[in-house]
Order: sequence, then structure tokens, then C-alpha cells
Amino acid sequence: MEFPLNILALFGFVAALLRLTRAAVSVLRRGAEAFFAREVAETRARRGDITGMEKAQGAVMHARRERRRSLGLLVLWAALVILPPVLLPSPAPVYAAYNVLWLLPRLDSWRQSTESVRNRL
Repeated sequence: MEFPLNILALFGFVAALLRLTRAAVSVLRRGAEAFFAREVAETRARRGDITGMEKAQGAVMHARRERRRSLGLLVLWAALVILPPVLLPSPAPVYAAYNVLWLLPRLDSWRQSTESVRNRL
């Protein structure tokens, strides 16, 4: 009974670790998007393009909101990976339960948010 549980725990741990990695990449990508949106807004402000500046400011706010959301997901996945061995004597059942993550869709849909930032600029 212990061996199958450990195999399931390994696959569950990998699923959670994959989500953690995706969240970390998402935080980096969202930070770059926020930086570029802010630069576009500043450039449009210097040129005197009031309408373009307002659109770019909206894109900046959206990019910042998405970056905070991605950072929250990163903290969530880090806690789900780190806390079970800290709090439990045997984290294998918890990690085995993470196998459900293979069946669930990702929480962040980066393609849609990237397109919405580009559309706002």
C-alpha cells in the first residue's frame, strides 16, 4: 500500500511543482507587460496624445492587476508545495491528492490577458 501511495505522491508533487513554475513565469511575464505598458503611457504623454495616454493608463492598471493576481497564485502554489512536509509527518497522502491537478484546467489564461493588454494599447 505504501509504494502506490508514494508513486501517486510523486506525480501529485510534480503536478503542483509544474503549477508553481508556471506561476513564477507568469509573474515575470506580467511584470514585463506592466513595464512596457507604463513606458507606452509615458511616451504617449510626452507626445501629447491624450486619448492614447488614457488608453495606455488603462492598460497599465490592467497589467498591474494581473501581476498582483499572478503573484497571489505564486504564493498559493508555493504554500501548497512547501507546507505539507512542514506541517505533517507524512505528506504523501496530501501530495497524492494533488493528482487532481492534472485533470483541472490552469487558473491563469495568459493568452487572453496578453491579448487584452495589447488591445488596450
